[in-house]
Amino acid sequence: MRLTFDIYWPLLLLLAVPYLWWVQRKTLTDLTAKHLQLSATLRSSIVTLLALALMQPVIYRSGVWLSVAYLLDVSQSVSPPAIQTAMEWIQRTNDAGRPQQARFIPFAANSTVFESLDQLKKVNVTLTGPQAALAQGERAPIDQSATDIEGAIDTAIRSFAPHHLKRLVLISDGNENSGHMMDVLSRLKLEGVRVYAVPAEARTNRDVWVEAIMAPSEITAEELFPLEAHVYSQVDTSAEVEVKYGDKTLGSRKVQLIRGLNRVAFEGSIKDEAGPVTLEAEVKAARDPFPDNNKFRTSIVVQGRPKILYVEGHPQSARYLEAALKAEGFSVTTVPPNAIPLNIEVLDAYDAVMLSDVARNTLNDQQMRTMATYVRDLGGGFILAGGENNYGEGGYSKTIIEEVLPVTFEAKKEKPESVAMIVVLDKSGSMGGQKIELAKEATKAPLQLLKDEDRFGVVAFDYNFYWPVRLQSVSNRTQIIQAISSIIAGGETNIYPALREAFIQLTGASTEVKHVILLSDGRSLPDDFQGLTQKMAEAKITVSTVAVGNGADRELLANIATWGKGRTYYLEEPTNVPQIFTEETELATGKTLREESFKPVVKKNVEAFKGIDFNAAPPLLGYVATKSKDTSEVLLESKRKDPILARWQYGLGKTVAFTSDLKDRWAVDWLRWKGYPKFWSQLIRETMRRRDDNEFDFRVVRDGDEAKVTINAIRKDGQFRNKLESQVRVISPDQSVSEVLVRQVGPGSYEAKFPLTKKGSYLFRAVGEDSGGASRVLAYSYPDEYHFYPPNTDVLRAISAETKGRFQPRAEDIFDPNGETTALPTPLWPYLTAAALLLYLTDVWLRRIRLFEL
Repeated sequence: MRLTFDIYWPLLLLLAVPYLWWVQRKTLTDLTAKHLQLSATLRSSIVTLLALALMQPVIYRSGVWLSVAYLLDVSQSVSPPAIQTAMEWIQRTNDAGRPQQARFIPFAANSTVFESLDQLKKVNVTLTGPQAALAQGERAPIDQSATDIEGAIDTAIRSFAPHHLKRLVLISDGNENSGHMMDVLSRLKLEGVRVYAVPAEARTNRDVWVEAIMAPSEITAEELFPLEAHVYSQVDTSAEVEVKYGDKTLGSRKVQLIRGLNRVAFEGSIKDEAGPVTLEAEVKAARDPFPDNNKFRTSIVVQGRPKILYVEGHPQSARYLEAALKAEGFSVTTVPPNAIPLNIEVLDAYDAVMLSDVARNTLNDQQMRTMATYVRDLGGGFILAGGENNYGEGGYSKTIIEEVLPVTFEAKKEKPESVAMIVVLDKSGSMGGQKIELAKEATKAPLQLLKDEDRFGVVAFDYNFYWPVRLQSVSNRTQIIQAISSIIAGGETNIYPALREAFIQLTGASTEVKHVILLSDGRSLPDDFQGLTQKMAEAKITVSTVAVGNGADRELLANIATWGKGRTYYLEEPTNVPQIFTEETELATGKTLREESFKPVVKKNVEAFKGIDFNAAPPLLGYVATKSKDTSEVLLESKRKDPILARWQYGLGKTVAFTSDLKDRWAVDWLRWKGYPKFWSQLIRETMRRRDDNEFDFRVVRDGDEAKVTINAIRKDGQFRNKLESQVRVISPDQSVSEVLVRQVGPGSYEAKFPLTKKGSYLFRAVGEDSGGASRVLAYSYPDEYHFYPPNTDVLRAISAETKGRFQPRAEDIFDPNGETTALPTPLWPYLTAAALLLYLTDVWLRRIRLFEL
């Protein structure tokens, strides 16, 4: 037992004691001498007690007081039976030792502290889910997707009672994948904590998984290269290991796996690819209890020809540009609109994307968002070439594609032509329900675009026809809309009489534009449709058709549109019918379509035009009128000053709008022009994504459940490039975008880390000063927690030995003080202060009475 004081200046207060005695001798009161002496004694004692209290005295009692923390690993890698057995062992051990304090700490990626064993027993551990272990009460769930022993030990150290002997019981498989437990070793020693490690058994006993693919980080296209799939097995078993990229197989082998790590070698080559390519290795074994870790993916860079994704709305016309680009050294992949990738990782393999006359209704919103992300966040090039299908206010107007492009689809206003339009609408029984309602809304759509002096009518038909709206002035919009709304579906399908009636009515119209829109979802009775529509064409009446659903006679409707010099549309679902009608109205009224011969005028000479003589170029036969955005560059324009070729920067990438087409309609003469291949190849090279900078070594590797980004910037003369302002833009598997600051950690060396929380591919794009525009792909196949290794007894033994604990202890080992004692402090100032207060009250009482008088 010992006594200590923290502060000594309060001893000066004792100088007041003599003064108190001197004052009582000089007092003029008539109290007796004994009374005065008692009062002075009390006041001197009060001052002395307060002085001692201010000195913060502490008395230390020697003894053995134990504080024990039980750390229980409940991560995915530990088997639930082992966790249950551990809880029972903790119960027996704690009951035998009865320490002065016990804390129970379940942990995985995070941890929580319980004060009673009953709370620990309520933790629910199951075989599924990243948060299957749920701490009861108000606490947050325990994330089972990782093992952070370092964090759990830190929690335990903070939970120990002060001035106790500290014992930490660690029950774990020792296979940490977050943090490093040996990093807290010095703190454990400083705090005097002894660690007693108990190994926990791993989950499953027949699991097989792919834990890595060893391959070169960069290869050349068609080059034969070696790779290894590292396969771990908990048992001796036969299995099949396959390696592929995309839907192509690099190799497949049947192997006999031994317990532990197996290296399965392959050799292969990658053709027709350039840029980041994802390799996937998969192992298949009988009676594998946990398939979630059977696939592993990694990314390599394939050096090859620039890759172009060419999306053509008219596949039969794709051969012209495809041949020209291949002759200029490009690798071209041609696909229809419905094959545009939804996955950003797939799109990122291309240096540029070209859309040629692709109708808005053939794309879904996810495809458009993916292309915008590809340009804005990954620096990809994007070119939209024209045609009647993809421009106009009813096309990509007010979509994210319009946001990406350097033009808007709002054409400059010109003197309008007068229009007469009739909608020939199928109201047969098959059009019932949502179809007829959407068709009626679509029929109303042209009224928003036509002028009051234009004329509009509706012929509705089943087996017969009638006029819900006679051909009349559009100024009667209210009555027209009411009449359209009254149409009811019913009957069979007979197109010819209704179409002929529309022809008869339009023949007598005196307008400059005469147009028919025919909508049907069924098959009509046969008749002379070709003869009728050819007569309509001769009378300058155009006919467009809309086929809705699988039951529609698509061939007939397409022929009617061809004979009638209009356009044909096919929709599986009727939801886009109103949009089609809006687009048709614009095209029919000539608001956006300019079909006339013209030679494009060079407004600005740029590198992409080098060596091209536009004076020798043949004329184009049409284009779609658009309006350039304020910050865009117009490179070619028409004689009307409409943009023909415009470009600008969108995010990290460049985009181009070519408002004429590139095939055998408006550009039919350009196809024979010797400048055609050069024009498109140079324009694409200027637009496509930049290749990696050789002075900018950009790498992304997986470090546990994090991505580690490293950049080494060294000039060609060997000098380090320091103080660069660089960031990395990350696109996660769910398409969310994040930016990470890359900090300098050494001469020319920069690093950053990014957490991997979702399964799939992460795209990393270097942005900022002199970044080189490099991009990398990192595949996150599954958490490292799904590596079900045997317990790491070496590290558990080491931490036990280094802290003077014991590996696989008995209960008596944990609670044996081993000759250690601790001094438990007891602060005395509260007692001294209470005594001073009591004496003060006594002194007050003495002032009110008279003692020692006879």
